[in-house]
Amino acid sequence: MRSSTFSHSRPYAATSSSGTSMLACISSAILHGVEGTPVAVEVDVADSALPGFSIVGLPDAAVRESRDRVRAALVTSGLKWPNRRMTVNLAPSGVKKGGVWLDLTERI
Repeated sequence: MRSSTFSHSRPYAATSSSGTSMLACISSAILHGVEGTPVAVEVDVADSALPGFSIVGLPDAAVRESRDRVRAALVTSGLKWPNRRMTVNLAPSGVKKGGVWLDLTERI
């Protein structure tokens, strides 16, 4: 994995490629065989929409199921699940994301 692809390793306020403001963008990686592929996990929380949680950016079934693991981790940690619309974007969108390696970055 090339370290120059992402310069930040902790959450920060971000702007997506379309110019909209994101709550956070966290660098992560997924495995394709024995090679790592960098992935940016971008999170947006909207106040003006119906409550929900969605993951976009070609997630497989294990990644889509992470919403339940994320919610359980927050609730058991004593945090309140936000009553807002949360969208997690996994970039780049052209690469299929699989496995449970992205769960931690979604929780953060």
